Amino acid sequence: MAGGMNRRLVAGTSLIEVLTVIVVFLVGILAVVQIFPPGLAVLRENRAHTQAIAMARAEVQRVLGQSAQIPERIVPGRFDTSGNIFIISGANPNELNPPVDSGTGIGELSSAGQVLDGGTPIGHWTKLTASNLITRVIGEGKPIAQPTTVNGIPGSLGSRMQLLFGPIYYQYDGPNNRSLGQVLSVYGNDLRRTQGSADDQNPNSAEPIYDTDSFAFVPGTEATLSGLTPAGFVNKDQIWIGRLQDLGTSTLKSHAYRVSMSFIYNDGVADRVVEAIFTAFPNTSNAYYRELNNYAVISLPDMLTGSAFAPAGYRGVELASVRVQRVFQEVPNGTAFDPYDPYQFKPWNYALGMLMLNPAGANETVKDENGNDAPLMARVDYSVYDWRIIRDEFQVPGQIISTGYNPVVKLLANQIMPASGTQVDGRPFGGIALAGDNFMYTPNLTGALGSQDFVLVDLQSGGVIAGNTGVANSCYEVDKSSGNIRFQDTDPSDALVVTGHIWYPDGTFGGWVDSGPVEIAGRRVQALYMATGEYAVQMLKASSSYNVVYPTAANQLAAGQCYEGGSNGWGQTNRLYFPLIDSGQKVTAGELWVAGYSEPVIRDRDLKISGIESIGGTTVAYAELPPGVTFDASRNNYAVRRVEGASVKVRSFYNPQRFNLSASTTENFARLARWSQFFKVTQTETFDAGGNN
Repeated sequence: MAGGMNRRLVAGTSLIEVLTVIVVFLVGILAVVQIFPPGLAVLRENRAHTQAIAMARAEVQRVLGQSAQIPERIVPGRFDTSGNIFIISGANPNELNPPVDSGTGIGELSSAGQVLDGGTPIGHWTKLTASNLITRVIGEGKPIAQPTTVNGIPGSLGSRMQLLFGPIYYQYDGPNNRSLGQVLSVYGNDLRRTQGSADDQNPNSAEPIYDTDSFAFVPGTEATLSGLTPAGFVNKDQIWIGRLQDLGTSTLKSHAYRVSMSFIYNDGVADRVVEAIFTAFPNTSNAYYRELNNYAVISLPDMLTGSAFAPAGYRGVELASVRVQRVFQEVPNGTAFDPYDPYQFKPWNYALGMLMLNPAGANETVKDENGNDAPLMARVDYSVYDWRIIRDEFQVPGQIISTGYNPVVKLLANQIMPASGTQVDGRPFGGIALAGDNFMYTPNLTGALGSQDFVLVDLQSGGVIAGNTGVANSCYEVDKSSGNIRFQDTDPSDALVVTGHIWYPDGTFGGWVDSGPVEIAGRRVQALYMATGEYAVQMLKASSSYNVVYPTAANQLAAGQCYEGGSNGWGQTNRLYFPLIDSGQKVTAGELWVAGYSEPVIRDRDLKISGIESIGGTTVAYAELPPGVTFDASRNNYAVRRVEGASVKVRSFYNPQRFNLSASTTENFARLARWSQFFKVTQTETFDAGGNN
């Protein structure tokens, strides 16, 4: 009996208790598991943010290392059918979406990824979204370097110049064997501006000694005598430029000229200011160009012929905005440089951004605004092909330490988009060049041209280093899943240095020549690729200097200008106004004459263009004076002096989300707009830098 009783009292667990415990554990485990996805998402977000910052900082250091070449500014611009550039001053630098239809105001995007305006494709969405809305580089340049040759290639003697933000947008004009239009423009130093008067025979076109490093502005009121003014130019604003003499033939040369200006235009409703950059070609059949003895004469209103602006609407020019430079002639492929004309160049590797300049320019000087000799500059206007292409510069490791060991370089990106991958819109990637952009095609290991997903450019020669596979003659291989590039020797008999092949440009469009085995070790190279996650690294540059202007309305304020609030009937008296494109930039004002401050003038003051304001239907940006301080009304029209751009910003973009294109053009645009909301934009650093103006 007792034994049976003891057996009945043995401790145990019922099935209900076990199930209860399991349920409790499952609830707890599920609660813990639910923590992981958000936690992992945070980790991925932090890693992506860190990578974007690292890319931007690397770009800052790269640009700082070549600070003498920093451009005057980087702006949005559009071409007209004549190849002239019009700066879009009212663009918002924080806009991320592509333009909508100009007629209906409705955005449309085709299933092929083309943005539509009136049913006509105006560009692939990747080139009209986020960072790629601001791509026009103005005035990047430096003095012409001493010439060198490339591997003994005929015609390769020249002064090479690698542009900072290649690859560049390039179009080749096959019939004329040169660049199409003015997509790529190379020009020299600013010519000094002087005041002329055709009525007073100043300048005198018959003088045997004249100044070729200056231009004379002749206002229409001083160009009234037909006997001293070129035919058709009477009563028109014009500029006179002394022509250079060909020392080889003792004849006068006919150069093209780059003319930039802000002119007042009446569209039939009201006056407004338009900023434009024109190229005046030396063809006397052009309405705007004449040659009068030793001078080239250009009519400013007639330069509008053929553009979106009619000469009849021209109302005048802001004199301080007029700048003139002599344009470098593009020498056709296979043609030697003229030893007597330093204003010549060749696009050496075309879209990759290396130019070959006439070696005659290396020792050429021009007179600066103070009359002193200055070296001849080569300055370039161009459009960045795609800010999403990462420019990763490094030096190839010196040598392989031992057999079986291959040096590895970690690239900036952790993951690189492979050619076989898929873009964020669901379409095949194919490489860093869009289909059809053959100017961007480069040779692979065998020399076949195409859109590559990784290009390694030799910055010494402008050539493309052959590789990116694991087969013979490939001196490097890229692990796209980790962002590592491993170098390997293709010639085991050369004491373990890294030997490979380089495809050198041969001077013809799309032409490349194999270097044969050459030493790669120690060369400075630039890796071009796109990173998974829609990364982009973009530089924005404030104008090197700003003209202080006094327009009657906000819509007359153009890029490169600023306005003293309240001085001409609009704006607040404690604000210095700028066009919207300058929002977020920093400037330095040499003098600000003010009221309500301890001193009547504030000198050398840094100002941040941090606010925006809508005035008369136009949105403008502004920098604000210290609290309680206003401009001195008694000094209107000269209370602000010497305003200069002081900042270079590097912005990094990334977007880990995706979307798919459908058959509906409006739905596609809506999907793109929703996707754009997930962009992460970070500005990692702003630093002071002067332009090369």
